[in-house]
Amino acid sequence: MIMEYFILAAMWVFGFVGFILFIPHKDRRKGFLALMVFQAFIWLCDMPSFTFGLLSAPVWEFPKATDLAITINYFFYPVLFSIYYVNQKPQETKWTRFTYFFVWISAITIFDIIIEKYTDLLEYGFLTWYGMWIYIVFLFFVSQACCNWFFKDKALFQAERRET
Repeated sequence: MIMEYFILAAMWVFGFVGFILFIPHKDRRKGFLALMVFQAFIWLCDMPSFTFGLLSAPVWEFPKATDLAITINYFFYPVLFSIYYVNQKPQETKWTRFTYFFVWISAITIFDIIIEKYTDLLEYGFLTWYGMWIYIVFLFFVSQACCNWFFKDKALFQAERRET
């Protein structure tokens, strides 16, 4: 039980440090939006997943409030998505972007499998490792599509200059 809380604390520390170190200051607004978009989609998908037994979290941060994995799903994975989103290069070839996407999804899935196998932070119910991989692909793809749509018109985000 102590190990699980240590891992959760490490996720908070690495999440904050990673957000600050791997997202340039000029892109923090983009990173925050990516984080919030991912949180919204994961919330919509996790509620039924935990309700219908696809996933469960035996160790809870707020045992009387919810049975969801708050740190993993609502902080750590969204921070990883925001780092991914801000650091992707749209001018690269489609094959390079696909490889970058595939590596990120696979690394997060491997981390998730390790968490599920060796701790009590997550338990797969009816979901398997490849189901989790597909689930994370879906979350990243939908979140990326929404962020791309939001940042499509750059004129909305440029300050208007007034001549005096």
